[in-house]
Amino acid sequence: MKNTLIILGIAGLLAAGLSTPAQTNTVTTTNPVTITTNAPTIAGALTELYDALSTSGLASATNYAVEPYVTYAPDAPSGNRVGGGAFIAYNLSKFVAPGLEVDYLGQFSLVSATLTLQAPTHPFTFLGGGWTNVAVVPMAIGGLGKALSGGPDGAIAVTDAGGYVQFGECWGGKFNVGAAYGRWDNAGAYSGPRYHFFVGWSKGF
Repeated sequence: MKNTLIILGIAGLLAAGLSTPAQTNTVTTTNPVTITTNAPTIAGALTELYDALSTSGLASATNYAVEPYVTYAPDAPSGNRVGGGAFIAYNLSKFVAPGLEVDYLGQFSLVSATLTLQAPTHPFTFLGGGWTNVAVVPMAIGGLGKALSGGPDGAIAVTDAGGYVQFGECWGGKFNVGAAYGRWDNAGAYSGPRYHFFVGWSKGF
């Protein structure tokens, strides 16, 4: 039942559209001219992320991963090709993990609901000792996102393929390092390939 609620929560996240409230700023010059702009706020984006986490069930999960990362998007507009983000996932099993992803790249920000498929392996077990706990995990990620700024109003397709190495013991979980290659599609000027490099921590994965 808990897993069903988590999946329904993520589906509800996508259906809601993740529309961030805009802040209206009014600038009045010495001439009788008023300029009005609509700009997303950091507070609004954080509120969206918090609400998404609350409805997805990830906030109450006991087996999850937290993965901050650096992003490089070679086809993005000049000056906005390097950014970062964070990925939070809950594992339904050791092979399947729904999650939430938040990205920031220059003038572009995005919140996505994703599903990760992975296949943990332990290729160093033959060495014995601590090596038996080292996992090499290939993975593939797919999902849909909504731009908070700098992108189109419609759904943005998010895809990634890569892997990570999981090792060590800390706070009841394990550390990992990894990399992934992926794409944003239907993201306007930010559509195209991107590279992620991440360091994270997971519990129960």
